[in-house]
Amino acid sequence: ERTLGGASSPKPPGYSVDEQVVEGARQEEASKDTIRKTTKPCPRQIPVEKNRGCMPMKCPQPQCKFEWCWNCGLEWNCNCMGGHWFD
Repeated sequence: ERTLGGASSPKPPGYSVDEQVVEGARQEEASKDTIRKTTKPCPRQIPVEKNRGCMPMKCPQPQCKFEWCWNCGLEWNCNCMGGHWFD
């Protein structure tokens, strides 16, 4: 038997590993890793993915709709517009 990290470990008698649960846990961790790598929270802490376009962002959550700069994380303003719109 192997653990999630891949190392072998002794199991007590009658112990079994549900491979579907193990695979589900691996997929869940892979999803969390992708979210960490491809999103930033809007300043109100809601994860937002930027997959194309310029720096101005608008939070997609209906209760938020906060407009902010992907590059600096501040509320969208004239400095963002002139300083790093296309970064």
